[in-house]
Amino acid sequence: MTNLHWKVKVILCISAQDGVISQSELDTAYKLINDHLGNVSQQKFDELIEEFFNEDYVLEEYLLKINDSDDFQRILEISYKSATSDGLDIRENLAFDKACKHWGETLEDYIEE
Repeated sequence: MTNLHWKVKVILCISAQDGVISQSELDTAYKLINDHLGNVSQQKFDELIEEFFNEDYVLEEYLLKINDSDDFQRILEISYKSATSDGLDIRENLAFDKACKHWGETLEDYIEE
């Protein structure tokens, strides 16, 4: 599996922390991933969503699958914008905070005033 696929799954995992990934979150993630991380066809994106829901990984396991950290700020920005597109739930916030800490970032760096 390519590194981009794991990045997509981190973004999905953060959005899914409230138990649901809304269409708004998916649409936002898809657009931002294609704008900032790399091209993913709609079909491939849909396949990754299906794989994600069939896997038993926790957020930390997805984070460890990403072996280069040069895109971590973009991943966090996309995750935040996607998760907040339908109103950020506190559980999503905690997952986002875990991802920030994993890469030595702070939640405050991403919160839009």
